Amino acid sequence: MLRIHITAEDLAQVRVTVLGPLAETQLSLRTVQSRDRAALFGGWRAHTGPRISADGRETARFLSPAGGLVDLFTLVGAVGCMDEGIERLISVPDRLRAELSVRRRMDAGRAPWLIEVMDADPKAIRRLAVSLQSCHRVAVAPYWARIGHHLDGEVARRGRLMVQSGVGALLDSLRPMAVWTPPVLQIPDYRPLFHPEADFHLAGRALVLAPSVFCGPIPQLFDSAQADTIVMVYPALNSPVEAAALWASPTDTRQVDAPVPPALSALLGRTRAIVLCVIADQPACTTTQLAQRAGISPASASEHATTLRSAGLTTLTRERKAALHTLTHLGLTLLNSNDSAPSST
Repeated sequence: MLRIHITAEDLAQVRVTVLGPLAETQLSLRTVQSRDRAALFGGWRAHTGPRISADGRETARFLSPAGGLVDLFTLVGAVGCMDEGIERLISVPDRLRAELSVRRRMDAGRAPWLIEVMDADPKAIRRLAVSLQSCHRVAVAPYWARIGHHLDGEVARRGRLMVQSGVGALLDSLRPMAVWTPPVLQIPDYRPLFHPEADFHLAGRALVLAPSVFCGPIPQLFDSAQADTIVMVYPALNSPVEAAALWASPTDTRQVDAPVPPALSALLGRTRAIVLCVIADQPACTTTQLAQRAGISPASASEHATTLRSAGLTTLTRERKAALHTLTHLGLTLLNSNDSAPSST
């Protein structure tokens, strides 16, 4: 459990932003090493893992070990392209050395060049930069247009909510991964590695909510004494349907036959499970949009959506003349619990 204390003054500084390709690259290095959430990342791992270089694999184990992550996010900040992120990383060797000092205390037996990185040796840092760029070309760059569009849509949706209903509504919309009970934002399943304290105070620094495709199922908090922001990275990919669309071959324009968790298909039926996943991924979608994404007729989409709504998994809201399907808390809980189940393969 982590409790983030947010004062009235702090609320005025909360914002949502995309961190950019360097952050997604680092987070992808943790995802490629794990085996969980196969419905989301199984295909991507199978294609990406064998193509990562030896330096890339060492970099992945160094920056994104099983126990936690090195905090490059507050060092670099939000960047629009990979080259910009690398330039910023190279330009702050002293701050990078301070951040990596934690890794020095925890890791042993690292490759000699990574030990030199921890000593802020310029040649070693450039080797790290080249390794990160290589990982980016394999793991993120082929999909970046889709990933960027997905994350921009997430930021726009959360931003509209904040403008229309206030910051409190924005924080409340993070359920169930984070629970807003003013003045505290709780992350129930958080297991801090470097900051074992259960209570965290912003101390006047801005809280940046950063959606990520590759973030694990639990939001992660990153702070640095040298930065004026606190970054909370949270998962922005929960739908197997959208995951299949993200990882599809760039030349494949056909309707994606997306995998869904077997338990969810067994419970709801495959088509209805896909409909639920589409509504989760594309909040506030019309029946026509739902039918197009699910690859079914509008009449079938309407029938399945009605059944899901009767079960309390979705709801129907109206915006001007449009009727929009959205996921309920119960629906999100069901989807998350089935999506996080271990793969049977």
